[in-house]
Amino acid sequence: MAVPFWRFILVYVIYAFICAILIFISYNILKRDIRDRLNQFLASFFLFIVFSLINNFIYASISNPSLQHVATFLHILSVYFITVAGGFLLLFIILLYNPEGKFSSSTYQILFLIIYSIIGIGSFFIPNGAKVSISQDGTQLYPVWNLFFFLYFLAIMIPNIIVSLIYSIKIYKKFQIEALAKRMKFFLIGLCCVYYMGLGVGLTNYLNIDLVRNIFTLTQAIPIIGVLLIYYSVGTSLRK
Repeated sequence: MAVPFWRFILVYVIYAFICAILIFISYNILKRDIRDRLNQFLASFFLFIVFSLINNFIYASISNPSLQHVATFLHILSVYFITVAGGFLLLFIILLYNPEGKFSSSTYQILFLIIYSIIGIGSFFIPNGAKVSISQDGTQLYPVWNLFFFLYFLAIMIPNIIVSLIYSIKIYKKFQIEALAKRMKFFLIGLCCVYYMGLGVGLTNYLNIDLVRNIFTLTQAIPIIGVLLIYYSVGTSLRK
């Protein structure tokens, strides 16, 4: 297996570290009350990111040029997992804002997640949308997205970001207790940090510029801080 240095650092060092943190956080959320829907959805958000990262470990190890179509499929699968994770996060925020509303129904929750998942599947059918090339010496190059694949990714992610932030700000304004308002502020910051990672992955894969990729790799402390802030703010004691 031959992987460019900066990609090795990103996938096998930084992503492995993020993966370990997310598994720990998910375990603690579910351990507190596995039957609580909010806990289930927040933990699912973290776990689907874990699935995406583990999938990255798998396809990044492929060094046979004849298997680059497999590496490409697995890369798109990683993107799909991120898409589904966003659906769980959005549903969590909607329920946090209005736990007695329409989405308190299991039927609406399942329907929402099914629709969201089906929309994400569309990325598999974009012609030459994403490609992971493997050179003859076994070196796997960075994933590259075409414009349509990138726009499709944004078409799913941007509305998610907008709606999530709108509802999160409304939740923040609802709190009269300063301690809870402060935690919600941390949650908003954490959201922005996590969305930075999603948008950064998409932009670097589309631009395919080494300098941009290297800068993005060096800023991976941002999403790590983001997941920790989300856990600290709403994953520990917001509903206590």
